[in-house]
Amino acid sequence: PSAGKSTFFNAATAFARQRGTDRSTGSNSGVIGGATMAPHPFTTIDPNVGYCLVPAPPGSCPEHDEGIDKSDLSIGSTHGRDSKGRRLLPVILKDVAGLVPGAYQGRGKGNKFLDDLTDADVLVHVVDASGTADTEGNALGYADEEEDDENGSKRKRGAGSHPLNDLNWIRNELLEWVYSNLAAKWDTVSRRGRSRLCSMFSGYGQSQAFVYDVLLEVERYVDRKEGRDHVLDQLESWDAGDLHRLVSAFLGVRFPMALALNKSDLPSAAQYVRDVQNALPAHGAHVGVPLCAQIEMTFVRNSVIESLNPSNITNTDRAVPPDGVWDSLQSAMMLREPVLVFPVSDMATYEPLSGMNKYASGHASLPNTGMISCLLSAGGEAPSLWNCKRQQYNIVSDDSMHQSALRDVLVMKPGSTVEDAFLALKSMNALGGEFIRAEGAGRIGEQSKLVKKDDLLGKNNCILKIMTNKRTKWQNSS
Repeated sequence: PSAGKSTFFNAATAFARQRGTDRSTGSNSGVIGGATMAPHPFTTIDPNVGYCLVPAPPGSCPEHDEGIDKSDLSIGSTHGRDSKGRRLLPVILKDVAGLVPGAYQGRGKGNKFLDDLTDADVLVHVVDASGTADTEGNALGYADEEEDDENGSKRKRGAGSHPLNDLNWIRNELLEWVYSNLAAKWDTVSRRGRSRLCSMFSGYGQSQAFVYDVLLEVERYVDRKEGRDHVLDQLESWDAGDLHRLVSAFLGVRFPMALALNKSDLPSAAQYVRDVQNALPAHGAHVGVPLCAQIEMTFVRNSVIESLNPSNITNTDRAVPPDGVWDSLQSAMMLREPVLVFPVSDMATYEPLSGMNKYASGHASLPNTGMISCLLSAGGEAPSLWNCKRQQYNIVSDDSMHQSALRDVLVMKPGSTVEDAFLALKSMNALGGEFIRAEGAGRIGEQSKLVKKDDLLGKNNCILKIMTNKRTKWQNSS
């Protein structure tokens, strides 16, 4: 609690529940929504959910490739680019209530908090890296005694919990949550065997195949390290240690965790940040990014307010672009990196599908006016179809020509196939009819090749043109 989760959420989503228009008058009211923020525990009760923008992982987009001629191409981006020129991808972000020790036993928000995690692919743990609060989120400030740094100078030390201690008990809460659910039914599970054991993990948002892979890996590990073979067929002999090992293995792959090392601008944070980064990977966390959500959120809030009321001059002291927030979100995405697919209508010009124009100009994931103002103020780029003069998205007709290349991207799960991409485009009304054939390429300028429906999607065929039996104007011209 009080680590800055809702502040992080508002910076990432540009106040996702923005309500800048007064419907009764039709005028801008200058009021913004977003998640409630306050310096006390449990400001958040029910989860806040909204779209955020995440920079694409390095090397995942065709424009990242070196040694290719892009001079004749105007490469677009449906959701814009950040201050470092990185293509932004839409991702759903959920801000949940803070966790306290004993949550798995019902303390704080208890299992309600833990249940809110089950639809996540990756966890971003916002940590108070200043050490100025206790495990309950109560502010304690700085210790009376200062300590020496590596240069012999005095520095402040937080009077609260060390971030590594927080990581330890939080990991333990997750482990005990799953373990207690499993142990409560272990008599039945052990009698019914591996199929029942596999089904016990189905409530955590993963397929049976995913769970079974974890079980087999644990079985191989026990055989290799302890000489006990086929332990999945001997569940009656398992003890608490075996269960904890299985749950720990499951959590490690089911909920990979990135750390947002918040409040890193405070005097006591520098050493704590170093301690955490030197210890990683630790307690289920793999990467930690230092940031200050408060001053990054202030930059976003100023941009939102000024976009609603351009005459409102906002003091931008202690406000910086949300690069730390974007970097931490990118580091989280890279823990379970998606497959990016760039659907096109032409494999020479890489123009977008005409059926994607509606998505690129009206989908709910598109950045609002405030976020676009933030992107531009930070030195980034607006979405390809954003009209800065009219402050709205351009409506592009199917007859529009010379659109930006490689504008659109599908964010697909690892293991997705060409057919999955086709079905995704069909569900977006970007394609109609039935699949006929498809062509793919991995780099700009590369000769396209035929790909099959069941081919796995990857970097070698990320640029994709799909033909169907419902012909459109771009198909008629191909």
